[in-house]
Amino acid sequence: MVSIEKVSADNSSSAKRSAESPSESDHAEQFWQFSLALYPLLQTELLALQDQYNCNINVLLLTAWRHVLAPLPVLMQGLSPQHLTTQQIRQLRRDLSRQLKDKPTDPLLAQLRQQLLATELTAERLEQRALVQCCADQAHCTVLATTVRQQYLDSHQVPAPIQQQLAFDLDQALLQLGLLQPFDPAKA
Repeated sequence: MVSIEKVSADNSSSAKRSAESPSESDHAEQFWQFSLALYPLLQTELLALQDQYNCNINVLLLTAWRHVLAPLPVLMQGLSPQHLTTQQIRQLRRDLSRQLKDKPTDPLLAQLRQQLLATELTAERLEQRALVQCCADQAHCTVLATTVRQQYLDSHQVPAPIQQQLAFDLDQALLQLGLLQPFDPAKA
């Protein structure tokens, strides 16, 4: 996922899950707003997973957004075509960013980079919509999100200590956003 400079207070408050039964497009929008609120809190860690282990940040965000998901193969199959497009756009943007280091005052290169950045963000949003579509059939959503996350990270050979740190950091970020209740041993 690309760097998001600023998340408005409206995005943060609208990221909270609604008690209503929204349509699939509403779910995709809710997931997007949730991601806009959560991503800045974990940006460095998520980008490191993307760059070092080729992880898809949207899959990781999905595991924080929903408690029960479709099995990992179903998610990956639904995501695959759009993810390829996103990767191609991201590579173009990165290549252009390297060119900008050689010509930092070229306004056309800078403009093109900004346009590619916006296009990459739109591609990320389409990825999220594809993931939400995979979860549209509740009968197929039978796997705990934490299990899907672990399977996904294992498949990308992410070491256990990094996985544990991510789980902790996700919980802390969700607490910070008011989207997760702190563990109370008295209620266990």
